[in-house]
This record gives sequence, C-alpha cells and structure tokens, in this order.
Amino acid sequence: MTQTEFNWNCETLREHLDLYLDNHLPADAGQAARSHLDQCLDCTAELESRRMFRSRLRNVVRSDDTPPFLAARIRANLRSAQAPTRWQRAWALTVATVVISLGTAIAYQLGALRLTAASQESYIASVSSRIPALMRVGLGDHIHCSVYRKFPKDPPTVEELTRKLGPEYSGLIHILRKHVPSEFALMQAHQCRYHGRRFVHLSLKSDARLISLVIARKSEGESFEADKLIPELVHTDIPMYHSGIQRFELTAFETGSHLVYLISDLARARNNALMLAMAPEVKAYLSSL
Repeated sequence: MTQTEFNWNCETLREHLDLYLDNHLPADAGQAARSHLDQCLDCTAELESRRMFRSRLRNVVRSDDTPPFLAARIRANLRSAQAPTRWQRAWALTVATVVISLGTAIAYQLGALRLTAASQESYIASVSSRIPALMRVGLGDHIHCSVYRKFPKDPPTVEELTRKLGPEYSGLIHILRKHVPSEFALMQAHQCRYHGRRFVHLSLKSDARLISLVIARKSEGESFEADKLIPELVHTDIPMYHSGIQRFELTAFETGSHLVYLISDLARARNNALMLAMAPEVKAYLSSL
C-alpha cells in the first residue's frame, strides 16, 4: 500500500480498529489512523468502547477456569503453523480468545456485556472524572446528546428546530447562527433530560467537528465560584471558566439561574473566542426570561 491509501474514512477505520488496538497495523497505516482519530469524535468513542469491552472481557476470562488441555492445544496449533504473518497471528490470537471465552461470548450475546448505553455511560464517566464537578454537567449532556447521536443527512429546517426548542428559548438560534462560522450546520435544537436534569441543547456539525451550546438551570448552591474555579478570562464583567479533556474544550459562564457551556472539538483559543463573542447576548437573553 502507498501512503495515500491510508486516508482512512470512518467505515474503513472501524473495520481495522482491533488491529490498531493490537499494534498490528503497518507503521504508516497506524500513523494515518491516529491522525483520523485526532479529528473524529465518533471513531474515538468507538475506540474507547472497544477498549472498555476488551478490559471487561479480559477480567471475566481471567476469573474463569480454562481447561489446561484447551490452552495447550491452541498454543501447539499456533506453533505448528508455517511462518504466520503479523496479520495471521493477530487473527489466530483473536480466534483463540473467542474459543477460550466461549462462555463469556454466550453471556455477551445474552446482554451481559453488550456495548449499549451502559458502555456509553462508562465512557462519559471516565472522561468526566478528570474535570471539575460543575464542568461535568455540560460535558455529559454534550457527549450523550451530540457525540453519540446519529444526525440526519440534511440539517432540519429553522421551523423544525424552533418547534423542538420551544418559544421560550427559540431566540438562542439567532444568537448562535450569528456567531458560529457558516460551515457549521445547526443539526439539533431541543430541550432534553440527562441524569434527571433538564437541558437546553443546540448542536452544530461540520464534517466530524461538533459544537454544542448547553444550558442548564442551576441547582441550589451551584456556582463556579463556589466550586473554587478560577476564571480563565473576564469579558464585559462575565467571568468565564475553562476546562479540557481529550479533544473536548469547554468554556462556561453562569447567570443568576443558569449554567452556560460552549463545548467543542475546536482549538482552545477558538472555543474561548466563540464564547466571548456570544456570551453577552446569551446572558442578556437568559436574564430576560
């Protein structure tokens, strides 16, 4: 293969993710895969899900008693094979794991280890645990409602988005469209619930890049200042707070009754700049409700 053949798209990369995890891709293919993962949140989420599944599978396998003759027979068959390639060895080891873990595979098919909402929640919890508590409020809803969502091919109409968002918050659409670059299509604007908390959530997408404006009403006693966070910057008397984990950049501020987050996979400075531009209008709008 030439270097140009390693411009992975999502579908092809996901077919080779297990080889990537096992470090069995050629060096140039692995480097191209890493470049794609650096830009694609959907493929990164799939990679993390497979890592978590492997870990859980490994723990179950280690806790089971495997018949000694079975492992010995598999090792003997592998040794007797004629000079297997790296790709053949990877496939053989995968088959061996499946055979040894037959009981675990049955449990998986029954749902005990299926990659479902529980796996998504595990990923969200893992990422969120490394940022301040109040920042997790916005990040969790962004991943749950935007990263894991399969958006339609064509953006919804403004009328559809306005109806789903509701008349109370529909003015946010104009503010967001005014400040976010035109290459980002507004794919979602609605009110949703995550972990028992209600959110106003607007999502924009451009290729694999995502931007979310996430708004939540404060619970009693909540504030960034009370959490002892230090403002990243202050603009028009609005303290703004920043946090980042993996490719997620979060810039946030608060009003008397709301927590407001701008979350994206843009560069930190660009995410901050977008929030700086729209924060005064968003704050004034929320204060008028």
